[in-house]
Order: sequence, then structure tokens, then C-alpha cells
Amino acid sequence: HSPPEQPGDKPSETGGVQRKEVCHWPCRCPPVPACTPGISLVKDGCGCCKVCAKQAGEPCNEADVCDPHKGLYCDYSEDEPRYETGVCAYLVAVGCELNGVYYANGQTFQPNRLYKCLCVSGTIGCTPVFTPRLAGSPCARVPGRKKPGQSICGLEQHKQLQSTNYRVMS
Repeated sequence: HSPPEQPGDKPSETGGVQRKEVCHWPCRCPPVPACTPGISLVKDGCGCCKVCAKQAGEPCNEADVCDPHKGLYCDYSEDEPRYETGVCAYLVAVGCELNGVYYANGQTFQPNRLYKCLCVSGTIGCTPVFTPRLAGSPCARVPGRKKPGQSICGLEQHKQLQSTNYRVMS
């Protein structure tokens, strides 16, 4: 004969593992926080208070929610068997579309001969491609006009060809 169960002693449906209650009602909310620029102000997971959303790699739980505007969710997989505390992680990222062509997340592509691009979660970033000068280009070596080994291109044009500025294509 076992003793009667006391309130709070009842095993949970997760195989007898107790979970800490993170939501309390009625709601008692602190003043609305001022979130760092770029971090969303959202309602907590309890449906009570406005909070700054947790970001990628930060701990999360039922109340401390991850930033939904950045495609984050709370991954509890490392907290087995409790599944009480997780870490904010990205959902499967979306691809990108440029000029009617769809690119998968993480895919690199070259939309033209000048740029090589990468799709990351719906955003396309591009860098200039370094291409060898062709014989027919205006920067080809022209014997007789300049000293041997010199290009007819000026230094400024040469610098422009080697620019590694990062560009976002929309």
C-alpha cells in the first residue's frame, strides 16, 4: 500500500520527470523593456508580458521565447528527458529568388560574369569575381604603345577590378 499522492507529487506525462513551472497566473509584468535595435519586442510564451525576444544561441524556455521575426525557435533536444530549457536556433532557412530564378539556402551562384553570390536565409550577398583579362579587353597588353609588360589601363581601373566590396542584391 503506497501513501496518498500529495499535490505537486504527481509524475508528469514525460516519464516521471518533473518540470519547473515557468508561467504564473495572474500575470505580473515588469515595465515594458527597451530592446536593443534589431531585437524584437514580443509577448512572452505565457501570453502575459512584453519581453525582448531571445536570439540565436541564447537559452530559452516556455516563457522566454526566441525571435520569430528572425526565424528562430527553441530547440529543446539537448535537455532530454526534461525538455525544460532549450537554445534558440534557426528554423530550416528559406531560399532566395533573383530575376525569377530560385536558389536554395547556402547555394552559391553567378548571376553574371561580374559577381559571385551566396543565398543565406532569403538574403543574397555578392562579391566581385576576379577574371583574367582577355586579349580583346580594353585592359589587354598592347605592345608598342607602352613599355613591355604595362597595361593600357590606369591604376584606378585596376583597383576597381580588384574591389572586394560586399554587395546585397535585392
